[in-house]
Amino acid sequence: MSGEIFVGSYVMQRLRQLGLKSIFGVPGDYELTLLDLIPKAGLEWKGNPNELNAAYAADGYARISNGIGALVTTYGPGELSALCGIAGSYCEYVPVLHIVGYPSVEIMKRHKIMHHSLGHGTFTEFHDMSKKICCATTVLMDANTAASEIDRVINEMLYQSQPGYIGIPTDICYTNISSSSLQIPLKTQLPGNDTGAENKAVADIRELIEKSSKPIIIVDGGATRNHVLSEVETLCEVTNFPYFSNPWGKGAVSEASDRFGGIYYGLGSKPDIKETVESSDCVLWIGKLSSDFNTAEFTEYINLDKTIEFQRFWISMDGEKFDLNMKSVLQKLNEQLRSTPLKLEHAWSSMPCTPYTKLESAVPSGKMTQAWLWPRLAGFLQPNDILVIETGTSQVGINETRFPKGLRAFTQEIFGSIGFAAGSCVGAFLAGKERGGVNRNILITGEGSLQLTIQAFSDLLRHDLKPILFILNNDGYTVERAIHGPCEDYNHVPMWKYGELLDAFGVGYKTTAYQVRTCKEWDDLLNEKTVNEASCPQVIEIFLDALDTPGAMKALGEMIDQKNAKK
Repeated sequence: MSGEIFVGSYVMQRLRQLGLKSIFGVPGDYELTLLDLIPKAGLEWKGNPNELNAAYAADGYARISNGIGALVTTYGPGELSALCGIAGSYCEYVPVLHIVGYPSVEIMKRHKIMHHSLGHGTFTEFHDMSKKICCATTVLMDANTAASEIDRVINEMLYQSQPGYIGIPTDICYTNISSSSLQIPLKTQLPGNDTGAENKAVADIRELIEKSSKPIIIVDGGATRNHVLSEVETLCEVTNFPYFSNPWGKGAVSEASDRFGGIYYGLGSKPDIKETVESSDCVLWIGKLSSDFNTAEFTEYINLDKTIEFQRFWISMDGEKFDLNMKSVLQKLNEQLRSTPLKLEHAWSSMPCTPYTKLESAVPSGKMTQAWLWPRLAGFLQPNDILVIETGTSQVGINETRFPKGLRAFTQEIFGSIGFAAGSCVGAFLAGKERGGVNRNILITGEGSLQLTIQAFSDLLRHDLKPILFILNNDGYTVERAIHGPCEDYNHVPMWKYGELLDAFGVGYKTTAYQVRTCKEWDDLLNEKTVNEASCPQVIEIFLDALDTPGAMKALGEMIDQKNAKK
């Protein structure tokens, strides 16, 4: 490309170069002319009912597209409404570009009191807020430096795998600049490792493995967020070690293999899984996250001296830390293990644990329970489904559900913002539709969480995403009840007619709704042909007792309450 280009168009072309096809957001007057440039760049505008949902949608889009997400909001109220979603992307390493339409440079320099501002005649406050939850930010006050600033923010966003922020004043948006910088590729790959240091690290890893008798692999969510799943799959194959996931990493590796050991998170684990993992004398831990929910309130008991930890920018083992990106190290390690197989007589001739409790052969009688819901759901899930899981009860319960090979799933393990799943599934399902090869789009959420972002239903309908929407109706915030105040009014939410919501949020669409009140109804529904085919949007409302929780939730809730109560 050569010649000139508008500053606003330059941003859009950079996004298109990265494979982005859709941009989310809400129109506002400081950004309207910028929105005119989106279709001209070959991109599609996917407007949302509010900016929080837009930020969640951009997050889900980035996760399933394996690329980036983007949203456009207006200065002030618009951008602030999106910050909760951006914060979640920041701590979960999801690269989302937040583009904000600003008043003109002239107005800002003259300190005019403008609508959407704080009325002080200053325009830096909101940008300052975003600096805390973005790895790189800029407001384009000078067209002469616009291209370099845009590239700086996007390159840093790609490098850190975290959100970026670009503010575009109305008068800068349509200023012409040289398009020559578009010929310089963005930095989509991490820099290569020092060859000598990498070779030493790989040799040391191999030596530690060969000294062990009970080696295992644990795969956490950092493996997904850092795009090393193919390398991890190869590592599991060439070593034949038992491998496990943490809750944040659930769905990252195939659970169909007989070498899959289950979900490990300290006291939240099945006892035989806990014993197997904690007795290992060599743990290859990929993308580890030591957060409270991911470790059952820090109850993991693994000897760190026996742990080889792989992170985005470093590897650690035997008390030493190597400044090496893990993707390249894993590739080199796999190559070495293929060419020279391990000489290891380890103790895992057979699997010492089972990943999931065996499903009852007979359908239980009586009302629906969490104990039946999650194991039985496994038989419904299919390869190439996309599954988005709400934080809280669903996030814990899903650890009792075995996934088929090829299913894509995610939850928000760290930030834990209720309502995230409904908003993010819009972007996730849309990204899957763009990529192709997706079987069905499935959301699992609770009615309390859903009430925060219910407007996402309108987007699911108008984008023809045909979701299966499982809504757990337990008359309030069951995850909060498990922590504190089981009978308090603050954990209650209003009762809605969930089966009628799709008709309310979209006119003229064919939809279906079901209710489940017993274990038999759950079993029958999951065998229903029309439900499985997912030919139209479906709401499936599942009624559960207010105090019924997944197996691990009660113990986790008690531990959280005790910690919160400490003086």
